[in-house]
Amino acid sequence: MIEPIGNQYVVARPVYSANAFGEEYKKRQRHHKTVLDHLKVCCSCSTQKAKKIALSLFPVASWLPAYKLKDWLLSDIVSGISTGLVAVLQGLAFALLVNIPPGYGLYAAFFPVLTYFFLGTSRHISVGPFPVLSMMVGAVVTRVASNAANGTDLSQSSDESEEFVQQKLLVATSVTVLSGIIQVRTVLIIAVTLCQSFKSVFTQINKTNIADLVTSLIILLVVFVFKEINQRYKNKLPVPIPIELIMTVIAAGVSYGFDFKHRFGVDVVGNMSLGFKPPIAPDVQIFQETVGDCFGIAIVGFAVAFSVASVYSLKYDYPIDGNQELIALGVSNIFTGSFKGFAGSTALSRSGVQESTGGKTQVAGLLSAVIVLIVIVAIGFLLQPLQKSVLAALALGNLKGMLMQFAEIGRLWRKDKYDCLIWIMTFIFAIVLGLGLGLAASVAFQLLTIVFRTQFPKCSTLANIGRSNIYKNKKDYSEMYEPEGVKIFRCPAPIYFANIGFFKQKLIDAVGFSPVRILRKRNKALKKIRKMQKRGLLQVTPKGFICTVDTLKDSDEELDNNQIEELDRPINTADFPFEIDWNADLPLNIAIPKISLHSLILDFSAVSFLDVSSMRGLKTILQEFIRIKVDVYIVGTDDDFIDKLARCQFFDDEVTDSIFFLTIHDAVLHILMKKDYSASKLNSTQEKEMKFDFTINTNGGIRNRECQVSFFSKPNLILIF
Repeated sequence: MIEPIGNQYVVARPVYSANAFGEEYKKRQRHHKTVLDHLKVCCSCSTQKAKKIALSLFPVASWLPAYKLKDWLLSDIVSGISTGLVAVLQGLAFALLVNIPPGYGLYAAFFPVLTYFFLGTSRHISVGPFPVLSMMVGAVVTRVASNAANGTDLSQSSDESEEFVQQKLLVATSVTVLSGIIQVRTVLIIAVTLCQSFKSVFTQINKTNIADLVTSLIILLVVFVFKEINQRYKNKLPVPIPIELIMTVIAAGVSYGFDFKHRFGVDVVGNMSLGFKPPIAPDVQIFQETVGDCFGIAIVGFAVAFSVASVYSLKYDYPIDGNQELIALGVSNIFTGSFKGFAGSTALSRSGVQESTGGKTQVAGLLSAVIVLIVIVAIGFLLQPLQKSVLAALALGNLKGMLMQFAEIGRLWRKDKYDCLIWIMTFIFAIVLGLGLGLAASVAFQLLTIVFRTQFPKCSTLANIGRSNIYKNKKDYSEMYEPEGVKIFRCPAPIYFANIGFFKQKLIDAVGFSPVRILRKRNKALKKIRKMQKRGLLQVTPKGFICTVDTLKDSDEELDNNQIEELDRPINTADFPFEIDWNADLPLNIAIPKISLHSLILDFSAVSFLDVSSMRGLKTILQEFIRIKVDVYIVGTDDDFIDKLARCQFFDDEVTDSIFFLTIHDAVLHILMKKDYSASKLNSTQEKEMKFDFTINTNGGIRNRECQVSFFSKPNLILIF
């Protein structure tokens, strides 16, 4: 219900929880496309789709037949000559950055243009050498070619042999070709690596020792069974069954009793000398050769250790210090390495055993070290006949919990497709690239998914529900109220350089038209009207247009850049005695698309930041709407957001800071009041104000206590529920 009541509004409605709101306003059952639906669309075939694919692969086929020879050829000739001269000079100069003879830079300036002509989609870019890329390629050429030439000094170019020059060219071209392959299909590299990995596995399968295979399978089966028993009856068992210890003792005894080493040729642990070996000093030369690998090992080791420590700190509510964890892990690795050990980290399975057996502090860990000490100094020889395959099977058995996560893929996919994809890609990267590079690649992939999600946010159009101050996705509910001529557009992600284009396209899709096209058509129509008026074919009076001819030939000439810039300017009708109604019929055959939108609300409550490059794009979007008489309002932003816009000189005479409102509802009421005031100016005899005074009932409703009527010059609106 809408009633005038002064410059404020009162909302009376129940206090909604999410569940209570969902019970009162049922959501529509919407069909969300599954992966199978997308596959059906992707794999379907039709004449139109085949043509679309062909045009996407060779865009030249779409624009070349429509080339306007008379209008465009001269301009293209002039532009081509100018660009070609610059390309020649840049090709010669940038070849020096690659450390190759300058003449070869001309090839880099020539061939890219040919390929881009057939395969490119931009009309205005000029492909060819680029200084940053040239320096990157030059760095690779310097390193690889100098190694191949046994340290030849690249700076002495006059003394370089032809063979060395060819070697540098080979490096440069190889890097360029490989970069192109990566740009075309990165997936091919992963596929080839996977094939090579599987090939290496299958080429070794004929060397399998049957005794080791059988023993491993038996050990795995027994360990998996008892692991399941420990898990199901953990509340009844005083301690978990130490199945690993039991199987180790049995396997060592069987191997020793039946002499597996000589009878079946299995690999065993072998000689284990008792006691500690003297410490050794590290080799500095090895430090230099492996510093990159060591960084990876240190980072991965700390990441695993800290993540496991975090799990238990959250579970048992105690704090941990990341820096201290790093120091502890580092010192332990230093000592371990000094005594001929190897780097390690926190093992989740070992930590799980310590927790499940009741371990509360690191005393349990100290006692476990004592057990290890006993094996080192006293009973290690008992493990000499143990098969190495048994150790591998026990290690694999301890990974049961991790391996069982494969069963969770389906449920994880239903919960969050991005998280499921990250899990799968992390597994693939770790197998293909190794643990160090694999985890680094998985982190990079996770960051890529974040960029993807922010680059393509799920924008939506909102509308009022329940005639209150609540606004929801227009597609989710059936009984929605959308004020006439008002669109509410929500962007649920930061706006930055990577998604400003997507944001603009989604906004255009939501309102149903492109504001810049409407602006250009209106300016073009205005230009025609002035031209007709000048020629005496049209008269302009305070009541409208008077045409002196019935028809007029409309030429659709191609516009140059200066004309386009002129059409993008604000519409100026100061020389007309009346305001042109662009939704009405214009004289003769001047056709302009009619739009019913008069107000646009941008919900930026979920926009956390806006970078400088996207700020320019956003301002352009706002100007385009404002210039076609569509008022734009931004709601839900914090003060820091507005302050940043002010610091970046975002506001001007067109885009002012008055477009910001606290909530969507405030903006909607402002629009209704503004439109009501505009309408009231057309009929001043109906201007009056109804002033209400309300009290709140105990049941949350509103009752009228007193009503006073007085005349006023500027009515306001209120929603009462």
